[in-house]
Amino acid sequence: MKPNPSEILKIYKPENDKLSLEELFEDLEQIFKIKKCSLCGCNANTLQEFETVARQHGQPALAEKAKILREVVTKNKRYECINCNPCYSADIANSLFEMEYKQNGKVNFLNSSSCSSDYAMEKLNTWPVEKGEYFVGNEKSAVAVCTLASTELPKLIYSEMRKKIAIVGYCETENIGVEKVVKNIITNSNIRYLILCGNEGGMEMMGHFAGQAILSLHANGISDNGRIIGAKGKRPILKNIDSQQIQRFQSQFEVINLINTNSVQEIGKTINLCLSDNNHNYDSNSVTLDSKKLIVAKKPKRLVLDKKGFFVILPQQKENKVYVEYYANSGQLLHTIVGTDAPRIYNTIIEKGFISKLDHAAYLGKELIKAEYNLKYDIPYIQDKAL
Repeated sequence: MKPNPSEILKIYKPENDKLSLEELFEDLEQIFKIKKCSLCGCNANTLQEFETVARQHGQPALAEKAKILREVVTKNKRYECINCNPCYSADIANSLFEMEYKQNGKVNFLNSSSCSSDYAMEKLNTWPVEKGEYFVGNEKSAVAVCTLASTELPKLIYSEMRKKIAIVGYCETENIGVEKVVKNIITNSNIRYLILCGNEGGMEMMGHFAGQAILSLHANGISDNGRIIGAKGKRPILKNIDSQQIQRFQSQFEVINLINTNSVQEIGKTINLCLSDNNHNYDSNSVTLDSKKLIVAKKPKRLVLDKKGFFVILPQQKENKVYVEYYANSGQLLHTIVGTDAPRIYNTIIEKGFISKLDHAAYLGKELIKAEYNLKYDIPYIQDKAL
């Protein structure tokens, strides 16, 4: 019987929270021997990251060994990622991430192709500072574009004007959406113009008027309780930016109102006019925002069974139903829940009190969605296995 990698890899030993590069490479060698990992892009990416870190830490011999393994995996690769749980390579990448972050306060080595697994790490300390749906063009451009509720327009503008704009994206809400716009613009001192275009949400967005809120914020600021003065949309209250950041927003750039304009040609003309103004940077210093500490997700050290019991999930395509058998930990069948979609089933399980642990509930939701995909798209389903 083959040993379970989770039992032999050093990264899963509770006492090994500070592994050396040599020890991490020993784990990588073990992972390389696993057939599915030897064919996976996740493993190739992690080996490349390890190679970079080893060179940065003055260990070229280790880097060369990692390079050799990476080249083999890359040559034989059959897939980018199959979303294994756990993903041994991704857990090594997490260890490398923590090693570099603790030592340097930032991470610069994660420059390989990103893994499609949920374990993939992202770069830190980059602009734009806020995550969202947008396209970044020329970061030194003086122009930012917000298309409001027109969610398809950013891609069209980006394809035509990517070298002339710093960023283009949509914004549908006058609270969190507006906050993200403000933060991303004031942290780039090159930006001197914000073009508002596309359709205002209005009734289609249940009373959201993000464009009118941005115009009001720029003209009037916020009240003592954070409400945008003059904004008429639903809950135009900003809770995650302060008055100094608002003042920067008001003084750094001009807002150009092209609301309800969807013509890429017309928007492009305005962009060109802004760029012809030859406006200089607002100042030499970009704003730095305090952000919540990034918490890196980790694999649980050990499994604690739910005292309420466990579930066996059985999708039946011919009936277009998912059956969920609920067992006591002794193995006694207690109930069977049947439904056609994940929300109905897990809501019923929660209402009946059949589950008591949050991680168990998260697991159940994931498995029920997979079972639902089996019914809808004929994707083979095996509990605890990747689709």
